Amino acid sequence: MARYVVQDGTIVNTPELELRSKNANTAHVPVMFGTTKSEGAAFVGYNKTCTTELSCLMSNIGISQSAAQSIIDSGLFPFPNTGNVTADAFNVSQRITTDNTFKCVDQATVYAGAVSGAFAKAYYWQSNRTEGGYNPNNVDDNGPVVPGYPNGDPELPYYSVHGADMNFVWENPITLRDAKDLPDQQLQSGIISAFIRSGDPNPGEGYLTARGYTNTLDLTRQSGDWMPVENDQGPIKIFDYLAYTEPFQELPQCAFLGYPVSYYLQGGV
Repeated sequence: MARYVVQDGTIVNTPELELRSKNANTAHVPVMFGTTKSEGAAFVGYNKTCTTELSCLMSNIGISQSAAQSIIDSGLFPFPNTGNVTADAFNVSQRITTDNTFKCVDQATVYAGAVSGAFAKAYYWQSNRTEGGYNPNNVDDNGPVVPGYPNGDPELPYYSVHGADMNFVWENPITLRDAKDLPDQQLQSGIISAFIRSGDPNPGEGYLTARGYTNTLDLTRQSGDWMPVENDQGPIKIFDYLAYTEPFQELPQCAFLGYPVSYYLQGGV
């Protein structure tokens, strides 16, 4: 049975999809990519009976002994050594999976699209303050429950799993864990709404003032403008309270895993 790939109503007859530039006859529009800080926590195993970092990495990620040993020897994914071997190994495993499955390839995509001209502009975010999400391993995805924080303390470490940014982006909270959750949700949803309206994620002070969005106005002033990706360092926006600007994340780790930020500009090898 014949199979065809169709792009924009036309049967593709080239070996691969072409990287279109602003001069081609395809849509030349701004794009936005983003991941959560530990998105791979939802897509990795959690062996709770393994006894060493090596055996846990092999089991959790499904890799060979030599591959697991090379990760350990690289020194790029330090073992926390809290005394809980399986929890520490899961922490390392999810970081590797986050990079290998999400972060590295997405950063390489926006970089290639931005500098080649395929995208009019490319914006990238990483969500650090999140809630809920796809959590098959049932790890802490809200923050530890401590006195004064019955729904979890988001200022303490927890896993930002797959989809955990959506409640913030669409301002659809599960619970408000502290006084920062609501204004941060207002900030994130305001930024995304601005991009949907105009292709620019910076809402503009006039718009926010006219609407009476005082929380978002205050936080955008403190967070600064979200600038598009310009080079192999980014920049990107980290969604937290406050949002802040940083370069691309985990670049040495991505290069080690075979997905440097220049991956697509090098032909995907």
